[in-house]
Amino acid sequence: MNTGFNAKFWRGAKLAALAFAVTTPLSSCKDGGYGSDKEIAAAGSCPEGFGWAEGLQGYLNPTATMPTTMSATADDCLFNQWSWEAFVWANAPIDGTPRFLTWQVPDDLLTNTSEVPRTSLLRLDVHMKPLHMADGAPSQDGAIVEADGSMLIGQNGYPVYASSHMTPNYFDVIKRNLIATGAYQNNPNQDDYFSVGDAIVKATWYRLAAGEAAPAGSYTTQAEVPVLQNNCNGANCTVVPSGKYETVTVALVGMHVVGYVENHPEFVWATFEHKLNAPMFADNSFVFDANASDPGNYTFYKAGTPYSQAALLVETNTNPATVTFDAATGKFSPITQVVQMNKTGGDTQPNGPANITAINVASQGAAANFPNNSPLQNYNLIGTAWFKPNTYVTTNANWQTLNQTNAVGAISLMNTTAETFLQSAKGQQGHNCFECHSATSFSYAGIQPKALTPRRIAISHMVAMGSAYEVPNTLPVTAGGSPAAKTTAIKAVQKK
Repeated sequence: MNTGFNAKFWRGAKLAALAFAVTTPLSSCKDGGYGSDKEIAAAGSCPEGFGWAEGLQGYLNPTATMPTTMSATADDCLFNQWSWEAFVWANAPIDGTPRFLTWQVPDDLLTNTSEVPRTSLLRLDVHMKPLHMADGAPSQDGAIVEADGSMLIGQNGYPVYASSHMTPNYFDVIKRNLIATGAYQNNPNQDDYFSVGDAIVKATWYRLAAGEAAPAGSYTTQAEVPVLQNNCNGANCTVVPSGKYETVTVALVGMHVVGYVENHPEFVWATFEHKLNAPMFADNSFVFDANASDPGNYTFYKAGTPYSQAALLVETNTNPATVTFDAATGKFSPITQVVQMNKTGGDTQPNGPANITAINVASQGAAANFPNNSPLQNYNLIGTAWFKPNTYVTTNANWQTLNQTNAVGAISLMNTTAETFLQSAKGQQGHNCFECHSATSFSYAGIQPKALTPRRIAISHMVAMGSAYEVPNTLPVTAGGSPAAKTTAIKAVQKK
């Protein structure tokens, strides 16, 4: 896949260059903030290993493999160092394209899923396109509705898109265990599972309006996005894809990097954000306060917006509808005002937040010396979460019950562009990736059409592709331009 955008930054980048392009700065944007002398000093010996950050450049090599070494006694610092190593590795150039964009996507799991033939561009669908399958389930590799059914609407009125990308063996394991084909239920090896070195990336993308500058220093590329339309029957409307696509410029604003390393079959879960996304707060310190605000502009926060529950992180999956879709412009309203409530993911390990800060400072400093003024220097690691070593194994009597309460490291890990509305304010810590991703993803009481047997592979929601077990999110919307309030429903599926 060749994005065909900002190609001049890729020339001569076969072995050492990172395939990112620096874009025109946004005016009046403010850095979320990392790296005070006090914070760095608190980290002590983290990063570990003389010259560790300088070694990150080795992961730019197209032949490099994902780092997988992780001892059973590894500390918090080493997990967060892994996160940066994996982030650099996932974005290394492969024939002019970031590595993760060369991997397979959910649409590839099932045949005949695309109504419109794909080009070489990244395609960001919206989980509303029907499949030509008996159950009519939706399936594609992008999303505009998040896991809780709400939508992050950018300052320009466009939704934030997401895409998922799987390494080859990860993809193969998923394909031979799909619920839709009956393989999940009938595989003779009910512990058919991933291997060390497997990985999945979920990226989030901010669509730029015509003539709009990208967030300063972000990676940008071109992508196909569907043209949406209102399909109305009387007072009832549905937002549906028109069957047409348009090519737009998108900026990378967030990324989950999830990898299987030694002693950790649950995968290590890390998340990154562009540093201009939103104001950030020290872990477990944010409180809603209508009298407080930030004077700076960010990609997803307008200067002076009160830190009140009425103004911030307003969920859109409400009834009656609070969101309007204007088919003439393709835009939604009102926009979402965002903060990052836990800038180091609520890390509870000794010196955890200070370790993450120190690793960010060291890694961003090293990335500033990568070829072509790499945008990686402009992304922050929020945090990393994992289980205790060798616990997500069937020889552990409690493997089926492991969930968010067993997370180690960043126990409140959320990305403002992917889990915007699920963040934990002060006194609410403990929500993280493992809350939704576990062996019981498809076996809890009440799941439709019926509960399935718990399996380790259920930690990945990709096995639900093309089946009724894909999480159906519904977003009530009012059709723009209508004199009466017409309720629309964006039917979407969120997958990682």
